[in-house]
Amino acid sequence: MVHIVPSTVFPKNYQMSAWNYDHMRFEAEVYELEVLGQVPADLHGTFYRVQPDHAFPPMFGEDEIPLNGDGNICSFSFQGGHVDFKNRYVRTPKFEAERAARQALFGRYRNKYTDDPRVRDVLTRTTANTHVIYHAQKIMALKEDAPPFEIDATSLETRGMVDYNGTFRCPTHTAHPKADSTTGELVAFGYEAKGDASPDICSFTVDKRGSITEEVWFKAPWACMIHDFWATENYVIFPINGLKASLEQMQKGGEHFFWDENLDYQLLGVIPRRGAKPEDVKWFKTPKGCYSHTINSYEEDGKLVLDANVWTDCVFPFFPNSVGKKFHYDPRTLRAPVLRYCFDPNGSTEVMVLPERVVMDGVNEFGRVDDRLLGKKYNRYWILTVDPTKKMYTNGTAAQAGFNTLLCYNFETGKSQSYYYGDDVTFQEPCFVPRSEDAAPEDGYIVILADLYRENRSHLLLFDAQDIEKGPLAEIKLPLKLLDGLHGSWVDGKDVEQAARAKSAKPTL
Repeated sequence: MVHIVPSTVFPKNYQMSAWNYDHMRFEAEVYELEVLGQVPADLHGTFYRVQPDHAFPPMFGEDEIPLNGDGNICSFSFQGGHVDFKNRYVRTPKFEAERAARQALFGRYRNKYTDDPRVRDVLTRTTANTHVIYHAQKIMALKEDAPPFEIDATSLETRGMVDYNGTFRCPTHTAHPKADSTTGELVAFGYEAKGDASPDICSFTVDKRGSITEEVWFKAPWACMIHDFWATENYVIFPINGLKASLEQMQKGGEHFFWDENLDYQLLGVIPRRGAKPEDVKWFKTPKGCYSHTINSYEEDGKLVLDANVWTDCVFPFFPNSVGKKFHYDPRTLRAPVLRYCFDPNGSTEVMVLPERVVMDGVNEFGRVDDRLLGKKYNRYWILTVDPTKKMYTNGTAAQAGFNTLLCYNFETGKSQSYYYGDDVTFQEPCFVPRSEDAAPEDGYIVILADLYRENRSHLLLFDAQDIEKGPLAEIKLPLKLLDGLHGSWVDGKDVEQAARAKSAKPTL
């Protein structure tokens, strides 16, 4: 019998390289990063972010999609004016099984029907590659197809899956839970909560001690990707769009989702945050579009105020449409304006909810706010945008402007600020950092990764959040180039220390 050694060569993949989601396959520590400028000496905490990074050549190489990479967490630790870097893979059951086999064993994105038979009984196939947050003395890595994984705050070692003190019953968990700074609660949900392509949603609340106190299960009109949502003081709001899940498509070896180009509207599902029953959900129609990420929401004068960038068409070119044709992303025609919705949650669902206004036109994505104001009235958001007047970035496989500009918008003044680093540089998602533990709302810094393609390295930039046009206060140099991360969080130094000290049982993976 001839033993065939699995290939360790990664195939060329247009989508992966064009979106800067290829592979790095690297774990490292850099003590004392180089700093241009000055890091405030009293800034103490850690910026965590996660990137999809395939540990092995994927089974469907040239057709692989960027979102299927293994979770690789990076930490930038700030203290006394110094910054240290570390990155580690999340040791999910998928990662461990493939490392033992020295090859990819799991197939297409969220499609168990394409997996190697040897991993049929593995606990979960999640990659934990989408977000990193802090709650109830835990650092958690998240992906919306599985429960969170707890990560050691300092070593980045994987501690195990989180079950919220034995109270978590849903098999899926959003990568974008909303923390309530007033109550200490974490508002979250899981979609496809009763299996692949099921329309079921489980909306739940985790208290400040890490146990679920509110839970309601209900059905959406159809099963689709619900990547993000809104939460206010009294309501939870779910955007339902045309990126539909198809069990039939999965069973035939295809992708988990398809874009229904024939759908001419979207839905906003509104349900009370507390004491809700399945019959309490209301479905409001909105104009056609594609939701990816929300920005923030709050209640005012009995109405819901919802802000988000909404794509004018499907922004995921690796998913097919209803007849199996892949969508061709064209940055010259596709738009993602920031829209504000304002409507009565107790109003009639017979009337379509139209955007109250277009806050910002153009191509915008990855909007963030001061997390202490999630679900509350706020003035500023920071977002990435495309300035099409600047030099086009070309990496050999794709030519597109990319998110080349950081922008801050102020609702109170109606004015915006922007910062452009230079040609052949794109930005990753910004993150707000409070200036101090008791700093006023929106008083702080912005940390953001800049990818410098000419130098083949990444720099972490630190801005004064309210004056980004002055340029970075500090430019923290990495000796390597990171992949595009999806999301990340700033965690205050005292919370990092509490999470590191917390004794969590490590469940069997």
